[in-house]
Amino acid sequence: MAKGVGRPKSKLGGAVELFNLIEGDFYKKETSELGVLSGAGLLDDFRHISDDPRKFGFASAWCEVLDKTLQLEEPHPEIFELTREFLQTIHSAKSESAGLIFWSVALKFLALEGYSPALEECVSCGNPITSEKVMISLHRGGATCQNCIEVDEPIITINSATLKLLRDMMNMPLAQITELSVENRTGRLAAEVILSLASYHMNLPRNLKSFKFLETLIGITRQGM
Repeated sequence: MAKGVGRPKSKLGGAVELFNLIEGDFYKKETSELGVLSGAGLLDDFRHISDDPRKFGFASAWCEVLDKTLQLEEPHPEIFELTREFLQTIHSAKSESAGLIFWSVALKFLALEGYSPALEECVSCGNPITSEKVMISLHRGGATCQNCIEVDEPIITINSATLKLLRDMMNMPLAQITELSVENRTGRLAAEVILSLASYHMNLPRNLKSFKFLETLIGITRQGM
C-alpha cells in the first residue's frame, strides 16, 4: 500500500507508476497481509512504454506473467535483472518489435524457472532434430522425434523455421532479438509453443487481461507477435 500517493504533495507521486524502477522503504507486519511503502526514489521511468499502445500492452502482459507465477516476498534477483533488461529493450525498440521481445523474455523466464525446453535434440532419445516437421511435447518439455512420440501425448507441431526462431529467442540477448525478421506464421507458432509450455508447467492463464487488450488493439491471436 502506498499511502497518500494520490495527494498533490505526496513524496510518492510520480514514482509509484507501472514500469517505473524505484528504490524505496517497505514495511510489513507479520500479522498483516498488506505492507506499506513509506518512501520511493525514482531510478528510471521508461516513460515511452506507456506512450505506445503496443509496447504498453506487451509490457503489461509481462507484469501479469510475473504476478500470476511468482510467490510473494521471495527474492528473484535473476528475474529482476531479466525484467530490467526487458523494460530497457522494449522502451527503446521499435513498436513492431514489442511482441517478439515479450515472447523472448517469456521463454527465458521459463528457463530460469527450470522449464527450459529441449530444442537441439529429442528430449527422449537424444537424437538431433533434423526433419522439417517438429513436434514439441508439452509433457516432456521439448522437441520430440517421431519415433519417441506417445499416443495421446499433448504436442504442438511446428516447422524448422519456428524451431530455429525458438533457439534464437532462447540464446540471443533481447537487444539482438529486435534485429530478427520474423514471418507472421512463424512468430505465431513460436508464441503458441511458449504460452502452452508456460500454461502446462507453471499454470499461467492463457487469457491474460493484457492479451485481451492486445487482441482488441492489434489482433494478437492472428499476428502472434
